[in-house]
Amino acid sequence: MVELNKFIEELKSSRNIVRITVVGDGAVGKTTLVRALLRKTKNCSGNHSNINLIEEKEIKRTPFIEIESWTYKDLIIQCYDLAGQRIPGAHPLDILQSQVISSIDIFIFVFSVDRYKSFENLNNWRTLMNLNNMRRDNNGLILVGNKIDLERNVSRGLVQLIAGEDRYFHSYVETSATKEIGIEELLDEIVNVGKKILTFYSS
Repeated sequence: MVELNKFIEELKSSRNIVRITVVGDGAVGKTTLVRALLRKTKNCSGNHSNINLIEEKEIKRTPFIEIESWTYKDLIIQCYDLAGQRIPGAHPLDILQSQVISSIDIFIFVFSVDRYKSFENLNNWRTLMNLNNMRRDNNGLILVGNKIDLERNVSRGLVQLIAGEDRYFHSYVETSATKEIGIEELLDEIVNVGKKILTFYSS
Protein backbone atom coordinates (compact mmCIF):
# COMPACT_ATOMS: atom_id res chain seq x y z
CA MET A 1 0.00 0.00 0.00
CA VAL A 2 2.90 2.35 0.76
CA GLU A 3 4.38 1.77 -2.71
CA LEU A 4 0.97 2.35 -4.33
CA ASN A 5 0.54 5.65 -2.50
CA LYS A 6 4.05 6.70 -3.52
CA PHE A 7 3.23 5.90 -7.15
CA ILE A 8 -0.01 7.91 -6.91
CA GLU A 9 1.86 10.90 -5.48
CA GLU A 10 4.34 10.72 -8.37
CA LEU A 11 1.47 10.71 -10.87
CA LYS A 12 -0.09 13.71 -9.15
CA SER A 13 3.16 15.64 -9.11
CA SER A 14 3.53 15.00 -12.85
CA ARG A 15 0.12 16.68 -13.35
CA ASN A 16 -1.29 13.60 -15.07
CA ILE A 17 -4.03 12.14 -12.90
CA VAL A 18 -6.77 13.21 -10.50
CA ARG A 19 -8.85 10.73 -8.51
CA ILE A 20 -12.48 11.47 -7.72
CA THR A 21 -15.19 9.62 -5.86
CA VAL A 22 -18.95 9.92 -6.21
CA VAL A 23 -21.00 9.33 -3.04
CA GLY A 24 -24.56 9.77 -1.88
CA ASP A 25 -27.75 7.86 -1.19
CA GLY A 26 -28.96 5.06 -3.42
CA ALA A 27 -31.20 6.06 -6.35
CA VAL A 28 -29.94 9.68 -6.55
CA GLY A 29 -28.49 8.88 -9.99
CA LYS A 30 -24.77 8.50 -9.24
CA THR A 31 -24.08 5.74 -11.75
CA THR A 32 -26.22 7.45 -14.39
CA LEU A 33 -24.25 10.63 -13.70
CA VAL A 34 -20.94 8.82 -14.20
CA ARG A 35 -22.27 7.33 -17.44
CA ALA A 36 -23.22 10.85 -18.63
CA LEU A 37 -19.71 12.10 -17.79
CA LEU A 38 -18.22 9.22 -19.75
CA ARG A 39 -20.47 9.90 -22.74
CA LYS A 40 -19.57 13.59 -22.75
CA THR A 41 -15.84 12.89 -22.64
CA LYS A 42 -16.20 10.36 -25.45
CA ASN A 43 -17.93 12.99 -27.58
CA CYS A 44 -15.22 15.54 -26.76
CA SER A 45 -12.09 13.48 -27.21
CA GLY A 46 -12.74 9.84 -28.01
CA ASN A 47 -10.51 8.82 -25.10
CA HIS A 48 -12.08 6.38 -22.69
CA SER A 49 -11.06 3.32 -20.76
CA ASN A 50 -14.21 1.30 -21.42
CA ILE A 51 -16.29 2.47 -24.36
CA ASN A 52 -18.85 -0.29 -23.82
CA LEU A 53 -20.14 1.47 -20.71
CA ILE A 54 -21.33 4.37 -22.85
CA GLU A 55 -23.71 2.23 -24.88
CA GLU A 56 -27.40 2.53 -24.04
CA LYS A 57 -27.60 -0.50 -21.77
CA GLU A 58 -27.55 -1.27 -18.10
CA ILE A 59 -24.18 -0.76 -16.45
CA LYS A 60 -22.86 -3.87 -14.77
CA ARG A 61 -21.13 -3.08 -11.48
CA THR A 62 -19.82 -4.77 -8.38
CA PRO A 63 -22.05 -4.62 -5.29
CA PHE A 64 -19.76 -2.00 -3.76
CA ILE A 65 -17.73 0.06 -6.19
CA GLU A 66 -17.21 0.81 -9.88
CA ILE A 67 -13.91 2.32 -11.06
CA GLU A 68 -13.63 4.13 -14.38
CA SER A 69 -11.13 6.49 -15.97
CA TRP A 70 -11.22 8.98 -18.82
CA THR A 71 -9.32 11.95 -20.25
CA TYR A 72 -10.82 15.44 -20.45
CA LYS A 73 -8.98 18.65 -21.31
CA ASP A 74 -5.57 16.96 -20.92
CA LEU A 75 -6.42 15.64 -17.46
CA ILE A 76 -6.71 11.94 -16.62
CA ILE A 77 -9.63 11.45 -14.25
CA GLN A 78 -10.07 8.21 -12.31
CA CYS A 79 -13.54 7.86 -10.79
CA TYR A 80 -14.67 5.70 -7.87
CA ASP A 81 -18.45 5.32 -7.92
CA LEU A 82 -19.38 4.02 -4.46
CA ALA A 83 -22.58 2.09 -3.77
CA GLY A 84 -25.34 4.19 -2.21
CA GLN A 85 -27.12 1.34 -0.48
CA ARG A 86 -25.23 0.89 2.74
CA ILE A 87 -25.39 -2.05 5.12
CA PRO A 88 -23.24 -1.06 8.13
CA GLY A 89 -19.99 -3.01 8.05
CA ALA A 90 -20.40 -4.06 4.42
CA HIS A 91 -19.76 -0.85 2.47
CA PRO A 92 -16.39 0.02 0.86
CA LEU A 93 -16.13 2.96 3.27
CA ASP A 94 -16.40 0.49 6.15
CA ILE A 95 -14.08 -2.13 4.70
CA LEU A 96 -11.54 -0.11 2.69
CA GLN A 97 -11.93 3.40 4.06
CA SER A 98 -8.25 4.24 4.39
CA GLN A 99 -7.40 2.81 0.96
CA VAL A 100 -10.29 4.60 -0.76
CA ILE A 101 -10.25 7.94 1.02
CA SER A 102 -6.49 8.45 1.23
CA SER A 103 -6.07 8.41 -2.56
CA ILE A 104 -9.01 10.67 -3.46
CA ASP A 105 -8.46 14.26 -4.61
CA ILE A 106 -12.03 15.37 -5.29
CA PHE A 107 -15.12 14.20 -3.42
CA ILE A 108 -18.39 14.62 -5.33
CA PHE A 109 -21.45 14.42 -3.06
CA VAL A 110 -24.68 13.81 -4.97
CA PHE A 111 -28.26 14.30 -3.84
CA SER A 112 -31.52 14.31 -5.78
CA VAL A 113 -33.36 17.65 -5.83
CA ASP A 114 -36.71 15.82 -5.71
CA ARG A 115 -35.79 13.89 -2.55
CA TYR A 116 -35.15 16.08 0.49
CA LYS A 117 -33.99 13.07 2.53
CA SER A 118 -31.07 12.51 0.14
CA PHE A 119 -29.97 16.10 0.82
CA GLU A 120 -30.37 15.67 4.58
CA ASN A 121 -28.34 12.45 4.47
CA LEU A 122 -25.30 14.23 3.01
CA ASN A 123 -24.17 14.83 6.56
CA ASN A 124 -24.22 11.08 7.22
CA TRP A 125 -21.96 10.50 4.22
CA ARG A 126 -19.64 13.31 5.28
CA THR A 127 -19.38 11.79 8.76
CA LEU A 128 -18.83 8.29 7.36
CA MET A 129 -15.95 9.56 5.22
CA ASN A 130 -14.38 11.41 8.17
CA LEU A 131 -13.46 14.50 6.17
CA ASN A 132 -13.59 17.03 8.99
CA ASN A 133 -9.84 17.67 9.00
CA MET A 134 -9.40 17.65 5.24
CA ARG A 135 -7.20 20.45 3.86
CA ARG A 136 -8.90 22.64 1.27
CA ASP A 137 -5.75 23.22 -0.78
CA ASN A 138 -5.05 19.57 -1.62
CA ASN A 139 -8.60 18.20 -1.82
CA GLY A 140 -11.85 19.38 -3.36
CA LEU A 141 -15.49 19.00 -2.35
CA ILE A 142 -18.12 19.41 -5.06
CA LEU A 143 -21.85 19.21 -4.35
CA VAL A 144 -24.17 18.02 -7.13
CA GLY A 145 -27.94 18.39 -7.14
CA ASN A 146 -29.11 15.80 -9.66
CA LYS A 147 -32.50 15.18 -11.34
CA ILE A 148 -33.31 18.87 -11.91
CA ASP A 149 -35.76 17.74 -14.60
CA LEU A 150 -38.03 16.51 -11.76
CA GLU A 151 -40.04 18.39 -9.16
CA ARG A 152 -37.76 20.32 -6.81
CA ASN A 153 -37.98 19.64 -3.07
CA VAL A 154 -34.63 21.19 -2.12
CA SER A 155 -34.36 24.95 -2.63
CA ARG A 156 -31.26 26.71 -3.93
CA GLY A 157 -31.32 28.87 -0.80
CA LEU A 158 -30.93 25.79 1.36
CA VAL A 159 -28.04 24.55 -0.78
CA GLN A 160 -26.29 27.92 -0.53
CA LEU A 161 -26.04 27.46 3.24
CA ILE A 162 -23.48 24.67 2.73
CA ALA A 163 -22.02 25.28 -0.74
CA GLY A 164 -20.01 28.26 -1.96
CA GLU A 165 -17.00 30.33 -1.02
CA ASP A 166 -15.88 29.74 2.59
CA ARG A 167 -18.56 27.06 3.08
CA TYR A 168 -18.18 23.32 3.41
CA PHE A 169 -18.54 22.47 -0.29
CA HIS A 170 -16.33 24.45 -2.62
CA SER A 171 -18.86 24.54 -5.43
CA TYR A 172 -22.35 23.44 -6.43
CA VAL A 173 -23.51 22.13 -9.81
CA GLU A 174 -27.03 21.15 -10.81
CA THR A 175 -27.47 18.32 -13.28
CA SER A 176 -29.92 16.00 -14.93
CA ALA A 177 -27.92 12.90 -15.79
CA THR A 178 -30.72 11.44 -17.90
CA LYS A 179 -31.20 14.67 -19.89
CA GLU A 180 -27.45 15.43 -19.87
CA ILE A 181 -27.98 18.88 -18.36
CA GLY A 182 -25.04 20.41 -16.47
CA ILE A 183 -22.67 17.57 -17.36
CA GLU A 184 -20.12 19.74 -19.16
CA GLU A 185 -20.26 22.27 -16.31
CA LEU A 186 -19.50 19.48 -13.84
CA LEU A 187 -16.61 18.21 -15.96
CA ASP A 188 -15.17 21.71 -16.17
CA GLU A 189 -15.45 22.11 -12.40
CA ILE A 190 -13.65 18.79 -11.88
CA VAL A 191 -10.86 19.97 -14.19
CA ASN A 192 -10.59 23.39 -12.51
CA VAL A 193 -10.40 21.92 -9.02
CA GLY A 194 -8.16 19.09 -10.18
CA LYS A 195 -5.59 21.38 -11.76
CA LYS A 196 -5.43 23.47 -8.59
CA ILE A 197 -4.76 20.31 -6.58
CA LEU A 198 -2.07 19.12 -8.99
CA THR A 199 -0.42 22.54 -8.81
CA PHE A 200 -0.36 22.16 -5.03
CA TYR A 201 1.33 18.74 -5.29
CA SER A 202 3.90 19.96 -7.81
CA SER A 203 4.87 23.07 -5.83
